[in-house]
Amino acid sequence: MTRESIELGFVLRQIPGYEFSMDEFEGRLSLQKVVYLLQAFGVNLGYSFAWYLRGPYCSLLATNGFTLERVYNILPDHDTKFRDRRVQKKFERFLKFIRGKDLESLEILASAHYLKKCLGLDDETTVSKILAKECTDFDESKVRKELEYVKNEGVV
Repeated sequence: MTRESIELGFVLRQIPGYEFSMDEFEGRLSLQKVVYLLQAFGVNLGYSFAWYLRGPYCSLLATNGFTLERVYNILPDHDTKFRDRRVQKKFERFLKFIRGKDLESLEILASAHYLKKCLGLDDETTVSKILAKECTDFDESKVRKELEYVKNEGVV
Protein backbone atom coordinates (compact mmCIF):
# COMPACT_ATOMS: atom_id res chain seq x y z
CA MET A 1 0.00 0.00 0.00
CA THR A 2 1.44 3.35 -0.99
CA ARG A 3 1.11 6.57 0.98
CA GLU A 4 -0.34 8.23 -2.13
CA SER A 5 -3.12 5.62 -2.30
CA ILE A 6 -4.08 6.12 1.34
CA GLU A 7 -4.08 9.92 0.96
CA LEU A 8 -6.23 9.56 -2.15
CA GLY A 9 -8.66 7.42 -0.16
CA PHE A 10 -9.00 9.99 2.61
CA VAL A 11 -9.65 12.75 0.07
CA LEU A 12 -12.26 10.69 -1.81
CA ARG A 13 -14.07 9.91 1.45
CA GLN A 14 -14.64 13.65 1.93
CA ILE A 15 -16.62 13.99 -1.30
CA PRO A 16 -20.32 13.65 -0.41
CA GLY A 17 -22.06 11.01 -2.48
CA TYR A 18 -18.89 9.84 -4.21
CA GLU A 19 -18.90 6.07 -4.73
CA PHE A 20 -15.33 4.83 -5.17
CA SER A 21 -15.10 1.67 -7.26
CA MET A 22 -12.59 0.26 -9.68
CA ASP A 23 -14.77 -2.74 -10.60
CA GLU A 24 -16.40 -1.20 -13.65
CA PHE A 25 -15.30 1.26 -16.32
CA GLU A 26 -17.63 4.00 -15.05
CA GLY A 27 -15.98 3.91 -11.63
CA ARG A 28 -12.51 4.19 -13.10
CA LEU A 29 -13.63 7.01 -15.41
CA SER A 30 -15.22 8.84 -12.48
CA LEU A 31 -12.00 8.59 -10.46
CA GLN A 32 -10.00 10.10 -13.31
CA LYS A 33 -12.39 13.02 -13.84
CA VAL A 34 -12.96 13.79 -10.14
CA VAL A 35 -9.24 13.87 -9.33
CA TYR A 36 -8.45 15.85 -12.47
CA LEU A 37 -11.05 18.49 -11.60
CA LEU A 38 -9.95 18.55 -7.96
CA GLN A 39 -6.44 19.38 -9.10
CA ALA A 40 -7.83 21.99 -11.52
CA PHE A 41 -9.13 23.75 -8.41
CA GLY A 42 -5.63 23.83 -6.94
CA VAL A 43 -5.76 20.80 -4.65
CA ASN A 44 -2.61 19.12 -5.96
CA LEU A 45 -2.50 15.40 -5.29
CA GLY A 46 0.57 14.91 -7.47
CA TYR A 47 -0.99 13.40 -10.59
CA SER A 48 -0.03 14.40 -14.14
CA PHE A 49 -2.64 14.00 -16.84
CA ALA A 50 -2.43 13.64 -20.62
CA TRP A 51 -5.14 13.62 -23.28
CA TYR A 52 -6.54 10.17 -23.96
CA LEU A 53 -9.65 8.62 -25.56
CA ARG A 54 -12.05 9.93 -22.89
CA GLY A 55 -10.23 13.14 -21.95
CA PRO A 56 -7.61 13.73 -19.25
CA TYR A 57 -6.10 10.47 -18.02
CA CYS A 58 -3.32 9.52 -15.59
CA SER A 59 -1.95 5.97 -15.51
CA LEU A 60 -0.42 6.48 -12.03
CA LEU A 61 -3.86 7.44 -10.71
CA ALA A 62 -5.33 4.26 -12.20
CA THR A 63 -2.59 2.20 -10.53
CA ASN A 64 -3.15 3.93 -7.19
CA GLY A 65 -6.90 3.44 -7.57
CA PHE A 66 -6.47 -0.33 -7.92
CA THR A 67 -4.10 -0.33 -4.94
CA LEU A 68 -6.56 1.72 -2.88
CA GLU A 69 -9.42 -0.60 -3.78
CA ARG A 70 -7.99 -3.30 -1.49
CA VAL A 71 -8.31 -1.15 1.66
CA TYR A 72 -10.81 1.61 0.83
CA ASN A 73 -13.64 0.06 2.84
CA ILE A 74 -11.53 -0.21 5.99
CA LEU A 75 -10.24 3.37 5.98
CA PRO A 76 -11.56 5.34 8.96
CA ASP A 77 -14.71 7.24 8.05
CA HIS A 78 -14.15 10.51 9.86
CA ASP A 79 -14.23 14.15 8.87
CA THR A 80 -10.73 14.97 7.65
CA LYS A 81 -9.77 18.47 6.62
CA PHE A 82 -6.69 19.76 4.88
CA ARG A 83 -4.17 21.36 7.22
CA ASP A 84 -3.77 24.38 4.99
CA ARG A 85 -6.95 26.50 5.17
CA ARG A 86 -6.38 27.78 1.64
CA VAL A 87 -6.36 24.23 0.31
CA GLN A 88 -9.48 23.42 2.34
CA LYS A 89 -11.26 26.42 0.77
CA LYS A 90 -10.23 25.22 -2.71
CA PHE A 91 -11.59 21.77 -1.84
CA GLU A 92 -14.89 23.26 -0.69
CA ARG A 93 -15.13 25.31 -3.89
CA PHE A 94 -14.52 22.12 -5.89
CA LEU A 95 -17.32 20.36 -3.98
CA LYS A 96 -19.75 23.13 -4.91
CA PHE A 97 -18.57 22.97 -8.53
CA ILE A 98 -19.28 19.23 -8.94
CA ARG A 99 -22.46 19.10 -6.82
CA GLY A 100 -25.25 17.49 -8.83
CA LYS A 101 -23.05 16.66 -11.81
CA ASP A 102 -23.39 13.25 -13.43
CA LEU A 103 -20.50 11.27 -14.91
CA GLU A 104 -21.11 12.61 -18.41
CA SER A 105 -20.92 16.19 -17.12
CA LEU A 106 -17.72 15.44 -15.20
CA GLU A 107 -16.17 14.02 -18.36
CA ILE A 108 -17.17 17.08 -20.37
CA LEU A 109 -15.99 19.51 -17.67
CA ALA A 110 -12.62 17.80 -17.29
CA SER A 111 -12.18 17.63 -21.06
CA ALA A 112 -13.15 21.27 -21.54
CA HIS A 113 -10.74 22.38 -18.83
CA TYR A 114 -7.88 20.34 -20.26
CA LEU A 115 -8.43 21.51 -23.83
CA LYS A 116 -8.78 25.18 -22.84
CA LYS A 117 -6.21 25.42 -20.04
CA CYS A 118 -3.56 22.90 -21.05
CA LEU A 119 -3.80 23.04 -24.85
CA GLY A 120 -5.02 26.63 -25.21
CA LEU A 121 -7.81 25.80 -27.65
CA ASP A 122 -10.58 28.27 -28.47
CA ASP A 123 -14.20 27.53 -27.58
CA GLU A 124 -15.30 26.19 -30.97
CA THR A 125 -12.30 23.87 -31.31
CA THR A 126 -12.84 22.69 -27.74
CA VAL A 127 -16.49 21.84 -28.43
CA SER A 128 -15.57 20.08 -31.69
CA LYS A 129 -12.84 18.02 -30.03
CA ILE A 130 -15.15 16.96 -27.19
CA LEU A 131 -17.92 15.99 -29.61
CA ALA A 132 -15.42 13.98 -31.70
CA LYS A 133 -14.16 11.89 -28.75
CA GLU A 134 -14.36 8.16 -29.25
CA CYS A 135 -16.94 6.14 -27.31
CA THR A 136 -19.12 9.15 -26.51
CA ASP A 137 -22.36 10.48 -27.87
CA PHE A 138 -22.56 13.88 -26.19
CA ASP A 139 -25.32 16.35 -26.94
CA GLU A 140 -23.77 19.53 -28.37
CA SER A 141 -25.95 21.79 -26.22
CA LYS A 142 -24.78 19.99 -23.06
CA VAL A 143 -21.14 20.34 -24.13
CA ARG A 144 -21.61 24.07 -24.70
CA LYS A 145 -23.46 24.45 -21.38
CA GLU A 146 -20.69 22.69 -19.42
CA LEU A 147 -18.01 24.69 -21.25
CA GLU A 148 -19.75 27.90 -20.18
CA TYR A 149 -20.04 26.56 -16.64
CA VAL A 150 -16.30 25.83 -16.37
CA LYS A 151 -15.54 29.30 -17.79
CA ASN A 152 -18.07 31.13 -15.58
CA GLU A 153 -16.69 29.43 -12.47
CA GLY A 154 -13.25 30.85 -13.29
CA VAL A 155 -11.55 27.49 -13.62
CA VAL A 156 -10.18 28.31 -17.10
